Parts: sequence; C-alpha cells; structure tokens
Amino acid sequence: MNKHLLPAIGFYRRAVALVGAISLLGVCSGCSRSSFRPPEREGPPALVKEGGEPRFWLLQKQEEQRSRHISGGSRSIGKWVTEIYYHFDLQAHDPATADRIWKKRLLTVKDDVGGHNAQGRLLGQEGEVVWLFLNDGPVAVSSKDATTLADRKTIEERNPDLRDLIPKDLDFYAYDGGVVIIAADARRFRIRASDFAAEPYTAPNDDYFRQVQFMATRWNGGYHTKDFLVRQAMPDGRWLGFFTEKEAAQAGNDEWGDHIPKPETVHEDNGPTRRTFWSARIGKTKEFTEGTHDRLFDVTRMPGAPEFLNAGLLIRQGTREALRVENPPGFLVVHRTRLDEEGRLALTRLDDNLKTQWTTTLPFHDLRNRFESPGGLLLYGIVQQTAKGVTGSSEHLVALNLADGKMQSWNVPAEKRGDQ
Repeated sequence: MNKHLLPAIGFYRRAVALVGAISLLGVCSGCSRSSFRPPEREGPPALVKEGGEPRFWLLQKQEEQRSRHISGGSRSIGKWVTEIYYHFDLQAHDPATADRIWKKRLLTVKDDVGGHNAQGRLLGQEGEVVWLFLNDGPVAVSSKDATTLADRKTIEERNPDLRDLIPKDLDFYAYDGGVVIIAADARRFRIRASDFAAEPYTAPNDDYFRQVQFMATRWNGGYHTKDFLVRQAMPDGRWLGFFTEKEAAQAGNDEWGDHIPKPETVHEDNGPTRRTFWSARIGKTKEFTEGTHDRLFDVTRMPGAPEFLNAGLLIRQGTREALRVENPPGFLVVHRTRLDEEGRLALTRLDDNLKTQWTTTLPFHDLRNRFESPGGLLLYGIVQQTAKGVTGSSEHLVALNLADGKMQSWNVPAEKRGDQ
C-alpha cells in the first residue's frame, strides 16, 4: 500500500465513524423503551357473581420503568432518563377453565407521587357493585366488566357533608355489607351501592368492627394448606380416621368422648408424616352427670389402605367436615408428592372403598384459597423455587374437574396458561 495514502485512509475512517455517531444520535434522540416487573397480587382474590355466574377476580400491581433519551445538543450525546410507574390492573377468570376473561387497567400512579407505596384492595361485592380501595380512596366498579361507577368525587357530590372528610389512608376503611368509611371527624358511614349515599354506621361491638376492619385492610388472603384439611370423616355414619400410627393411638384413648365431635382434640403430628386410614367401633362413655357420649373403641388400621405424605382430607367449604363427592361416593385427599422443593401438592380422589379414582399433581407447594363449583374446584396456591441461589415465588390458579381430575391452570406472574 502506498504510504502516502495511509493518512487519507485514517481520516476517512474517522469521518465515517463520526458520521455514524451523529446519525445514531439523531435517530436515538426522542427514543424510549419500557421494562416491566412481574405483577404482584394486591390483597386477597375474590369470587364475584356476574349475572348469577361466578368470576374469579384478581387485583394486581405492576411496576414499569420507562426510559427515554434526551438530546444533549451539538456537543453532547445526551442521556437516558428513567421514570417509574405503578399500574393497578383488575382481571377476571373463568372458574371452569382458569382462563382470563378480561383485564382492565384501573389506575396508574407515578413513583414520584407515591406510586411505590400505593395500595389496592378488593373489599367486597354489594349487588352488581364491587367496592375497591385504590391508592387514596374508595372506588365502585361494575361486577360485569369493572367499569368505574363511583369514586371519591362521586361520593362527595352525593354527600356534601363528607366533602374533604373522606380519608386517603386504607386504615380508615372497613367492609360490612358495604364499604365503611371512618371520616376525618371520626364519624362512621356506610356507602350504599344503590345511590352512593352515606348512612350512619354502628358496629355491633368493638371486637366485631376490629375484625371486619382487619379483613378489609390487613388480611392478605393468608390461608395455608392445613386450614383446608381434616383427619376424619363419617361416611354413612361410620367413623373413618386418617392418621399416623401415633395419632391413631391417641384417637382410641377417648374416655371422655371428645374425639368424634371434636377431632381437632387428637394431637397432630408435626413434621414429615405418613397417614393412612383407620376404622373404629363406636360405643358409649361411662355415665356423666349430663349422660353418656359416643366414643371410639378398637381403632384399627384398615388393611391395604393407601398411605399419603403430609396429608389430610379436603373440607367442604364453610365447614370443618370432609368434602363428599358423588358418582362414585368418596372424598379427596390433599398430600405432598415429596418433601423437598421438587415436591408439589397433589389431590387424590378415593371412593368409599379407598380405591383411587385419579391423582392430579398441582403446580404449587401451598394452597392459599379454594372455591367450590358444581363438579369442580378452583384452587389458588403458591410455589417457591430456587435458581442460582435465589429463592422466588409465583402464584397459580387451577381449575380442577372432580369427575376425571383434569386440571387447567393459569400462571399469574407470567400471565399465561400453565401448560404453555
């Protein structure tokens, strides 16, 4: 190569690079990009009636980081500026399939005006109105499609004496057949969903009000698997125990007749356990001043009965009795597949002869809530997983067919079907 050409080539390359940089700067000036963190549940989920049909509602909060490039002028390449927003989204799911029916954005709050600390809650349903708390006040939406029906402004317009007295802090709310407001002057009002008029509210007693206020403002749907389990059933009037060997021994020590009406009085083994089925003869206790009581005798392990890990019988909603299923008659066992992180909860349907009809492994470790529907269950649970030394969790919604154990699921943070 001619040595006289080298300076020219160097100059050419620098010129090309400079033109490229200027072109890139011109293209990028005004550029923007967004990134989203996985959504997180706000408050307990709820089963909402829509035209007589149930819908599973879930309120979520999601962080978005918006970055935009600002030009620095002719002598500067500019800089990227990032702003943070928090979105409150409400979504409805079909209890039969767990599929999402709709998703609606209710509110967006920028971080620099309190978005990080903004709260949202599903408070309760009153007819065709669902009450929520969003960021700084009550909001009423339609049970059909979450269309906003009323907010702070609406309530103040309907109730002029509440103007500037509606609190912005969730701690001053409760739910008792309607949203209850503790006004800034300490008066309590319940807002009627029919016309959003305020009426004076008086709780039956202080303990009652503390409970409804806690459920509306602080409780986060914190059920656990054990809350949905019992260890005995009474199919066709016969006693059926579901115990470890140690528990069964205590169940048979029933001289006071407590163990049939109060099965929780039987000591529960903690830690890793294997439970199976036991039968017993029902007799009478000795004569007490109030008479005799039914009691257990001869608690005996049932030959060939299956064993289950960390298990219990699923209860019927609203009771402490084992859920009975029909065709064929039987019940449901909730158990673990294994003890470690790879283990999951599973459901096994047994008939009254303890024959397995089906077993379904669920996508979570802990059951947080469940709802019953004709022929099915809607289950909500959480799973914890460790990757590269970091433990995270995710929540899942499962629709379960009781006839065949078929499961359909929704991955909440991933916002997609669980089988995708």
